[in-house]
Amino acid sequence: MPDKLTPSQRYKCMSSIRGKNTRPEILVRRGLHARGFRFRLQDRRLPGRPDIVLPKYGVAIMVNGCFWHGHKGCRYATRPKSNAEFWDAKIARNRHRDEVTAAHLEALGWTVITVWECELRKNAGLNERLDALADEIVRAGEVKRQREALKRKTRMEAKMEREEILRRQAALEAEINSLYPIPRRIKL
Repeated sequence: MPDKLTPSQRYKCMSSIRGKNTRPEILVRRGLHARGFRFRLQDRRLPGRPDIVLPKYGVAIMVNGCFWHGHKGCRYATRPKSNAEFWDAKIARNRHRDEVTAAHLEALGWTVITVWECELRKNAGLNERLDALADEIVRAGEVKRQREALKRKTRMEAKMEREEILRRQAALEAEINSLYPIPRRIKL
């Protein structure tokens, strides 16, 4: 099926699509801020530059458009009829990139939460979704605190073990020195 727009019209249309500060992102940010969360936007230090990052809770939030990220089972994730091969490949690449980014973030210890555009529509229960998101963030923060406490405990145990080894070495050296005294002139 041929494109209804001329190439220059299509270019203008496609170039106006934003990659950040989209309507769904702004809805999520407003909802989180109203619920008392503070966050960073598009943190370049993290792989994939997640849309919203809550370092205190160890959470990275990806706000995805249903069309662009191929939300399965969503009525808003329709495929264009013209140039179908291109769109199938593009959306497949986007989905693969999302999976790789999420895996990388999780490997770094972050909890990745994906919020879909269709969940933020008023008839879909925007406030309910934002409340559920806030609960997910709080739970992830508790998990992060438990993980850090376990790390601290492990570090303390390792430190105590090193101190015990040093004590034993000192006791052995003292015992060896008492059994086999080293003349003073050699010690100096």
